[in-house]
Amino acid sequence: MTIYELKEKKVNINGIDVFYKIAGEGEPLLILHGWGAGSFSWMRIIENLAPNGFQLIIPDLPGFGKTSPPENAWDVGDYSNFVDKFIEEIGIKDASVLGHSFGGAIIMKMRNIHGKIIFCDAAIIRRDRLSVRQKISRFLSTVGGKIISKNSFAYKFFEKVAYFISGTYDYYSANPIMKDVFKKVVEEDLSSLASEIKNPCLIIWGEKDKVTPIEDAYFLNTKITNSELKIIKGCGHNPHKTNFEELSEIIINYLNK
Repeated sequence: MTIYELKEKKVNINGIDVFYKIAGEGEPLLILHGWGAGSFSWMRIIENLAPNGFQLIIPDLPGFGKTSPPENAWDVGDYSNFVDKFIEEIGIKDASVLGHSFGGAIIMKMRNIHGKIIFCDAAIIRRDRLSVRQKISRFLSTVGGKIISKNSFAYKFFEKVAYFISGTYDYYSANPIMKDVFKKVVEEDLSSLASEIKNPCLIIWGEKDKVTPIEDAYFLNTKITNSELKIIKGCGHNPHKTNFEELSEIIINYLNK
């Protein structure tokens, strides 16, 4: 196996110091992580792809990992513009781009992708859902929120559990600006943009994904003309963690075509 060097670098984009990992030599692949994650969550993929003729570039997006949050609440388009500028700044205009979950949403509004696109369990379709506040209020009232003081340790404990169970723990654990960002991005429906994608595109999805259902994968495959679909059997929302060997093989085979 080829030995590769993993480096952590920093670049300033519009006043924000962006930390990113870069590893390997060869065809560049920019990876955009999901919400609540960072470049660190893709180490297994780095280990598999960097020795095999690929250069992996994985930034900590603003508000994640080591990169500071934006000064105000961004929407998906703001993140897309930011990544376009990141590509220009570090000189990887021909890179293919992989977006996982929230990272996939960012791809939908980018204008600086000249290589292939890989969607991995991408969060691009908004569904009608209870608001974060409604979910938490409903849970807390069920476990006794009406009779427990909101300032008590017990209430705060139940509140934390409620966010976790309701699927909005990312919201609970975020700082105030990122909470506002979260509320903005989950309300955006990007499905109408799918038919505008003309790049060669691979859609990878976990068969058992409960966060972004597999129906979304079929939708993308139908709307994006030049697309292929790969389903990872028995896999949930995070194949880069649970099925990283299979995911790596799929990515390598596609980029080597």
